[in-house]
Amino acid sequence: MGCTTEVQGLQCYGCNILQGQRYVDVGCSNPEVITCTHSHRGFKHRFCIKTESTALGIVLTSGCATSRHCQQHELPGVRIHCCDSDLCNSAPSWHPGTLHYACALFSLLLMRMRL
Repeated sequence: MGCTTEVQGLQCYGCNILQGQRYVDVGCSNPEVITCTHSHRGFKHRFCIKTESTALGIVLTSGCATSRHCQQHELPGVRIHCCDSDLCNSAPSWHPGTLHYACALFSLLLMRMRL
């Protein structure tokens, strides 16, 4: 006999995002494990997403995504990665620094404009 657990939803690493009423890990220095809500504006959260600056090689945002988010065209200088398993949007290394805070503000503005 085995142990069974109820699946709560996809889990992703989250940073520089608004989760409920709070911002999660502004700066992406220590991404948090978040459980995705089942849907966003009628679209199901089925993916983890990570956006990176192609010029700077740093993570701008990470979190939960719908297929609509993953089908977005990449912005100049921004690489979008989507995957569909728990915690698949990790980064090889997360480097804290003042540049992250500037990128965090920029990416939060971008996300607000896109959603």
